[in-house]
Amino acid sequence: MKSYPGDGRFVVDGNPEEIAGERRVLWKFTRLWHRNIQPGLSPKDEYWLHGTDRQSGARVQVHPRGYPFDWRHDLATETVARTVQSLALPYTVPVLYVGPGVVFAEPPPARPWPSLGIEAAAACALQACEVAARLHARGCGPLVFGPSHLRLVEENGHWQIRWLVPGVEDVDLLEALELAEDHERESDHPRWSWSIDPIQHDLWQIACFFFSLLAMGRSAGETLDPAPGEAFQTLVRMREEGPEAAGIKDAASLASLFAVLARVPSSRIQGFPVVRTLPRLYPDWDVVIADGEALLQSDALRDGYRDYVKLPLAAAYHQRASRAWARGEHGAALADVNRALELDNHAPYHTTRAVLLDALNRRDEARAAVAMAFTVDAEGKERGFWTPDEQVAREKARDVDRARAHLTRGLFALRAGSLDEAEADLRRAEELAPSALSTRALAAVARARS
Repeated sequence: MKSYPGDGRFVVDGNPEEIAGERRVLWKFTRLWHRNIQPGLSPKDEYWLHGTDRQSGARVQVHPRGYPFDWRHDLATETVARTVQSLALPYTVPVLYVGPGVVFAEPPPARPWPSLGIEAAAACALQACEVAARLHARGCGPLVFGPSHLRLVEENGHWQIRWLVPGVEDVDLLEALELAEDHERESDHPRWSWSIDPIQHDLWQIACFFFSLLAMGRSAGETLDPAPGEAFQTLVRMREEGPEAAGIKDAASLASLFAVLARVPSSRIQGFPVVRTLPRLYPDWDVVIADGEALLQSDALRDGYRDYVKLPLAAAYHQRASRAWARGEHGAALADVNRALELDNHAPYHTTRAVLLDALNRRDEARAAVAMAFTVDAEGKERGFWTPDEQVAREKARDVDRARAHLTRGLFALRAGSLDEAEADLRRAEELAPSALSTRALAAVARARS
């Protein structure tokens, strides 16, 4: 199984399995053993590979894939990398190649951040806001910060950022702990919470980045004029209480504060996307499916790791089936959902199969398929271990899936004239997850009774 591009363009130094092992240990180190972290930034080269681009002779940095059980995470990383590559923002490290792994142009050296005046620090934070705003608009977040990711260079007397995105999340936390006076307090800070909103996380981190650059710290705002002073105090509150408490809900709004402090015209931030809820970032399902099928056939994939590939691959087939159905390609959609069920006997896939069979006028098979959805759901066992917050989210998602099954069976019954059965299913769908379709279907039942 390849961990980085193997087409011959890049000569890569080092062993990707060692990188995967180091990252695995890093997760335990930052989350479980953080009390043992020594103060001061440590080198982070062991979390990336390095090499050379044969085409240009330039040095490159490689983010290799991890273990097979991290395949889903690797796909998400590569999807972000493709987004960064397509945007080609001036303040990000160029992405040269994606899949498998990510190849970056060699970034500037990772060094401790310099101490800057307030205007220079605000200018760097403003650049970070621009990158964050544009990535948020494409569904990328939370982002990674810290000196290993958010690197600074001085060009023509001005400081600029060179942001390595995507990165290694646990390196971010490690560097924050290395720079913190109190490891326990830093580890428990709300911005590191698993459940924090990704946009709020990124805004909070940008504010912390700004204050980390200030030569005079908080006292830098004491002699400012009223407008910059107000912006500075908003940032102080944001750092201490969070973006929401300070009334900052998006990167564009945060950029307006830094624009005042950096003394740049408001036109500098015009056109920054205003994104307050992160849209979902979807991969190219054809790419995911081709990659997953190749992985399943690889002799190097251990039996114990197969479900880590099979289950996300089944979800990819289901996603592609849904899109094919929306385009009216019902035959192709049915083939994909059948493959999804071969990989994972998951109740929602049976519901989708029922809808597709019904669209193909295979009504008896459609009723059998939706019945199977209820059978599989009733017999299903919980897979994996989840935090309380994750468990609540999963239950809500399961209610949506169950509502969809009840809605599908109710619509079949309504068309067959079985009004009592239809009403029972449609009301249950409304209880689980109300929707406009279930409301209209219940109205249709009422009209049929009158």
